[in-house]
Amino acid sequence: MNMPQLNLPNVDLKTKLVKGTTQVFGIVRKKYLILTPEEWVRQHFIYFLNTEKNYPLGLMGVEKLVKYNNISARADIVLYNNEGRPDMIVEC
Repeated sequence: MNMPQLNLPNVDLKTKLVKGTTQVFGIVRKKYLILTPEEWVRQHFIYFLNTEKNYPLGLMGVEKLVKYNNISARADIVLYNNEGRPDMIVEC
């Protein structure tokens, strides 16, 4: 599978092949996930936030429900503050 070229630092993602499907290890969820172009972008951005911007993995959520003005939506990455409230969402 061809993955998109990103304007982010290169990351050596941990991958494995399972029954012909490539999986990538998600460092926030701590499990292997099917490697799709969206997951490729998500994992690179998580690494960028953690290693380049020093954002703690423990304050990140992946594919979380966020409510805003009585609207609920799933966000690809949610960055929480120290009080556990969402401060930023990232869509991949």
